[in-house]
Amino acid sequence: MRNIKKLQRALQKLPVHPSFILLLGWFLFVGKAADFLLFCFVVLSHELGHYLTAKKLGYKLDKFVLAPYGVSLSFQQGAFEQSDEVKIALAGPLTNIALAFFTVALWWIVPASFNYSQTFVLQSLSLALFNLLPAYPLDGGRVFVSLLGRATGRERAIRLSKAFNIVFSIAFFALFVASCLSDFNPTFALAAVFTGIAGLGEKNQCNYKLLALLKKQNKGFSKPLLLYADSRSSLKSLLKHIPENRYTVFYVSFDDKTRVLDEKIVAKLALSYPLDTSLQQIYKNKPR
Repeated sequence: MRNIKKLQRALQKLPVHPSFILLLGWFLFVGKAADFLLFCFVVLSHELGHYLTAKKLGYKLDKFVLAPYGVSLSFQQGAFEQSDEVKIALAGPLTNIALAFFTVALWWIVPASFNYSQTFVLQSLSLALFNLLPAYPLDGGRVFVSLLGRATGRERAIRLSKAFNIVFSIAFFALFVASCLSDFNPTFALAAVFTGIAGLGEKNQCNYKLLALLKKQNKGFSKPLLLYADSRSSLKSLLKHIPENRYTVFYVSFDDKTRVLDEKIVAKLALSYPLDTSLQQIYKNKPR
């Protein structure tokens, strides 16, 4: 029993999404373990494009999780500038496409290489095209959210993009059912599952709100926006209520006193604690 618990803890620490284990099981079931190893290389090259682009733009990698649709990279800053997010998101699919076209070019120079690299080209193009779907948090979804978010707000853009996850998942499942009646293609079923999983795999955060707040400049004098907040409110909820064109001051009610938090204090707290941390948790052990 103790050994089983140790194994469970070890598996939890592995940077592998549970759905990736499902994909491994599928490859083993159909007897294509070698193709799975090749797919791992395709996924890692995809994410290497993300990583190198992010590094060039000044972001430092914190952790990663291997998933069937790529690797979920987490950076120490916790958020990207909108223009940077587009560049980083497109870098992965473009890397796969570039490698695929380079391999195809080799076919003309060394025709015999076709027999050994056809699967690599197919996997690279499939992963690139799948990731370009406008379904969050796939790469195409991130680009969609970044561009649309400028007009509608990021949270609304994410909700719309995640609706595409459902649409594409249903579409892939319909294609799978259709293939059962003619040319059986289980890949559509896997695509339906992974599209749905992708939409559930990442929570929306107020990262861009925080970035905007850190760069916010108040010119001249203006009447501040005074808001009341309960001590159970999270940093995320406070960030949501800070407008771009008003200086905001929060009056937070605790059991024994009322604290006044302005934008600068909120921004400092947001950089020091997770965004879902409540004010009550933050000030519980702080001196009065």
